[in-house]
Amino acid sequence: MNNIKTYLFEKKFGKIGLKKVFLVLFTGLAIGYIPYATIALISDLTTKSNRYAAILLSADAITGYDHWAPPIAFLGSYPSWTLYFNSLGYKTDYIFSATYKDFIKVLMDEKYQSIVLVGHGSFNCWKATDELVSTYDIERLAGKFKKKQGEWFQLSCPSPDYSPKHLGEMIMANGNYYYYAGDKAGNIDFVMDALFAFNHIKAEKKN
Repeated sequence: MNNIKTYLFEKKFGKIGLKKVFLVLFTGLAIGYIPYATIALISDLTTKSNRYAAILLSADAITGYDHWAPPIAFLGSYPSWTLYFNSLGYKTDYIFSATYKDFIKVLMDEKYQSIVLVGHGSFNCWKATDELVSTYDIERLAGKFKKKQGEWFQLSCPSPDYSPKHLGEMIMANGNYYYYAGDKAGNIDFVMDALFAFNHIKAEKKN
């Protein structure tokens, strides 16, 4: 612990201490982020709509029980995603450590017309906190839910598995389902879409 304390608060990088670097970064972040997040909060509170975007944040990040991950994803994405959906006439509903049951609830509830999935996954599935959601699950529920009219964003790896149908294709009525290109996606992809409201993932699908 003493070594960590020394490294973080006493070690010098040139003439600047790491403590001072952290302080400057934190201050800059607070000055920029807090007003932005406040604007988003006010926007969501004042958006009058019975349509919602459900944002499901899985806690299966590294060990499978990473309940610290959803709050970080929330803080990073809340301003831009909230303002994005508000501009389309949707309110936002963040679901932390989203489970399989949470996903099914969103699927069945007609107030949710847009869906965002964050976590591990593939072309044909998404890993909720407790278990996998796959195209097989959607097939079993065919006729029991109405397809969604908004947008589907799946922020996970896009590698194909066992079906030519994307998970979002089976749920969206209008073809507005978005996923990354190639076989893999990383943190830089997620960060770009958190900061710039899905511009990156939309461009990936076009390519």
